[in-house]
Amino acid sequence: MVFQRGRQADGFGFIVSLMDWEKNVEPFYRKRFSRPSIKCPGCDENYSEKWIMYANDYIGAKELTILPGRSVTVKDPVAHGCIVIQGHGAFGAYDAEAAIMLRYGQPSTDEYFVSEDAAKEGVVITNQSQFEPMVILKHFGPNQPNMPKTIN
Repeated sequence: MVFQRGRQADGFGFIVSLMDWEKNVEPFYRKRFSRPSIKCPGCDENYSEKWIMYANDYIGAKELTILPGRSVTVKDPVAHGCIVIQGHGAFGAYDAEAAIMLRYGQPSTDEYFVSEDAAKEGVVITNQSQFEPMVILKHFGPNQPNMPKTIN
């Protein structure tokens, strides 16, 4: 969805007023707004990492895929949040697994915050599955210096 700035209303009407209907019903929406993923350097036979959201002034995101039974040490220059969307294993010293079905109030082990110091030092992530890849989405603020600035 594409949103407009500066609109005011209350409740659901406010949310609806934020939407830019013309951009959301544009027939070439995907061509105009989609970005191809960009493989990050340094990947090896244990994992792959690619930029999936980039080239804007606000946020960026990478998809990290760790192959079954592998451990990797992942480094980034800035703090970021992570969400495990597939698989299970360990995120540093903590259990990590994708949430399949949560009920209100139940704890989960699918979301993590990595401080800048820990990101620079490197976080060890282990995929404990024998068969399934572990997939993690990493989201960054505008201070990620390695985020691609243009769409190729």
